[in-house]
Amino acid sequence: MVEELHDLGTVKLVQLQPSGLIIDTPAGYFYDPSRRVEVDHLLITPKGIEATTPAGEHVLDIHHLDHPDKEYDDDDLVCIGFTSHYEAMRNRFGDHMVDGIAGENIIIDFEKEVWVDDIGTQIAIENSETGQLTRLDLQMFAAPCDEFSHFAAQSQGERLPAAELKDVLQFLNHGRRGFLLLLGKGQQDAVIRIGDKVFRVNPE
Repeated sequence: MVEELHDLGTVKLVQLQPSGLIIDTPAGYFYDPSRRVEVDHLLITPKGIEATTPAGEHVLDIHHLDHPDKEYDDDDLVCIGFTSHYEAMRNRFGDHMVDGIAGENIIIDFEKEVWVDDIGTQIAIENSETGQLTRLDLQMFAAPCDEFSHFAAQSQGERLPAAELKDVLQFLNHGRRGFLLLLGKGQQDAVIRIGDKVFRVNPE
């Protein structure tokens, strides 16, 4: 079977969440994007994402299977987002919606908005230093949560009425909030860094 690779952009930012971005306060649950950490590179393994922080600490992403506080399903180990979606979010909500604020692990610079049909079943990321091509299998789009939606709408202090919240959730849904992937079967551990090329994999 011959595979065709179609351009999906270039890695612009890599980051992880050593702890969750939703915090429990006396006033309720709030989204705290300050807890995400940008790094020089990520290591993707079958168990999830890990990295060394700028301070030299080796950490696991909150979605990693070995993270002691993991509370999520096992199909969300890697999350990607696109700059085109952030442009749409900034146009609607404001400049606080900087690239990566939703906590995705990999932000890809691409001029067009990307949906499930544009990704297909698999992407490949080419390491810019070694040429290693790593395949990641798409699981689903990342559904937005209420807390992130209120953050986007700048309404964490005074929550949106149900109808307005539903409208925000719908806008962020179907991939605009990001996509969830797993390392493809048989793939080696992979280092992902800024400048790596991203492709859609089309089996022919």
